[in-house]
Amino acid sequence: MGAYQTRVGSRRWPWAVGAVLALLIVGYAAAAWAVSDRVPAGVTIGGVEIGGQSRDRAVATLQQRLGPMLAEPVAVTAGGKTAQLDPVEAGLALDIPATVDGLVGFTLNPVALWRHLSPGGDADVAVIADDGKLRAGVAALAEDVDRKPVEGAVTFADGRASASRAAAGEQIDQGAAVEELKAKWPSPSPIALPVKVTQPQIDSDAVSRAMSSFAVPATAGPLVVEVGDKRTELPPATVTPALAMEPKDGELLPVVDGEVLKAALLKANPELGTEPQDARIELSGGRPVVVPGKNGVSIDAEALAAQVTKALPTPSRTATLDVAVVEPELTTAEAEKLGVKEKISEFSSTLTANAARTENLRIAARTINGTLLLPGETFSLNGVLGERTPDKGYNKAGTISGGRIVDSYGGGVSQMATTMFNGMFFAGLQDVFHKPHSLYISRYPEGREATVNWPDLDLKFKNDSEYGVLIETWVSGGQVHTRFWGTKVWDITASKGPRRNFRQPKTIIDTSPRCTPQSGQQGFDVNVTRTFSKGGKVVKRETFNTSYSAQNQVICKKPEPTATKTTSPATSSAPAATATP
Repeated sequence: MGAYQTRVGSRRWPWAVGAVLALLIVGYAAAAWAVSDRVPAGVTIGGVEIGGQSRDRAVATLQQRLGPMLAEPVAVTAGGKTAQLDPVEAGLALDIPATVDGLVGFTLNPVALWRHLSPGGDADVAVIADDGKLRAGVAALAEDVDRKPVEGAVTFADGRASASRAAAGEQIDQGAAVEELKAKWPSPSPIALPVKVTQPQIDSDAVSRAMSSFAVPATAGPLVVEVGDKRTELPPATVTPALAMEPKDGELLPVVDGEVLKAALLKANPELGTEPQDARIELSGGRPVVVPGKNGVSIDAEALAAQVTKALPTPSRTATLDVAVVEPELTTAEAEKLGVKEKISEFSSTLTANAARTENLRIAARTINGTLLLPGETFSLNGVLGERTPDKGYNKAGTISGGRIVDSYGGGVSQMATTMFNGMFFAGLQDVFHKPHSLYISRYPEGREATVNWPDLDLKFKNDSEYGVLIETWVSGGQVHTRFWGTKVWDITASKGPRRNFRQPKTIIDTSPRCTPQSGQQGFDVNVTRTFSKGGKVVKRETFNTSYSAQNQVICKKPEPTATKTTSPATSSAPAATATP
């Protein structure tokens, strides 16, 4: 019997254990189910307590408490600076339902059940981020927050060298900052963004080396420059405007501005530089002769800079330099090759009795006389004379304006344009631009004359020969004269066609107090042909067409006395000036 009872007891034990386990499992499942729709106790989201609340209640609580944060700027700190980020513009948003769903729901995971039974803590909120917008927002923050490193420097002023120490900078680690914002936002306190330290390219050690190796010895005393047998001392205050130290490969290297130092050296000793003189062609004994040019001497700025850079760090601070010979722009040999040897054209025009007008022409002739036109160069009368002003001695004299004769400074200079045009015409040079007078002037050859006005109306011609052309101009014997000297290439003849297309003048009655009377004259068109011959054979022809306006007759009259009686409305007063066909 005892043996039987033992066997029966042994068979009941597993069943008992199984029953207990089943009860435990059922109890565990029941407990898990009971808390599946509740947020674990003590849980906070972004500082908001939602522990023990149902899923829907927790969502509502968070939306109410955290929702306003979507419109509030995000406070951040970086490198000791504070700033704000607009969450909407930065693409930040909260997924509150997903946040709560991560805390509720049926699960047999013992860790989740333990979370319900143990004291809660702050849980992360689910953040929706537009990475592109967030990166752009962080980049904008960086522009305001980043602090660039301060580069070390050495500067020179007033004969002294000064050192500026370097300092490291800080900048937002933008990639890490994006992740930090997604992990920490929203937050009741400012979010600290990660920063990186940036080092200057020129550190304080480089500045110290530059000061000791160059800057201090360079300013310790005067610079001595020896050019041939001439010795010049420049005090530090004169030298330092030409000095600088520029960064390269982490070091500061000396730079000397040769032009600035050259100017200071020539000011201290003008004998070290003389300007070259161009060769000239002048008339002597009625013939052109070459006046030899002269070389100048100067300092080569680049060589000066190189020698001074080497000399300044040495105890003697002495630079030795060779003088540079500077040739003139037109050398004697070049002038002799220009072939200015004979008269190639001449022309004269008759003056009027107006003394002011004649004086204007004398001034213009003196200014133009001796002009040398090199092969390929273009002559501009306005370019040579400039504006005709009282400061240059020009007087008021008659000019044509609107078909009338009026006074203006430089009046009469157009006669020089006509004289020069004819000199160019018979020298066979290229006409670039000329404009005849609008009215025919009988003392000029019709169709072969020109006018000028400052600054818009010019006389231009080009020396299209292979020789130089010397222009001679003067006033004497009641005429304006010009001669062109060079090497004769062409035999030039002029022919004129008949007048045509006549235009009749009108008669103007002028009662103004400044009226100037003038006679009437027909207008007409005329052609002039320039023929180029060489060795007795015609090579080419060139035709100029000129159109002259009619010159109206102007009759000056005193205005009639004003009538004292009242005129009827049907009567009109006579005009002050009338034009009659």
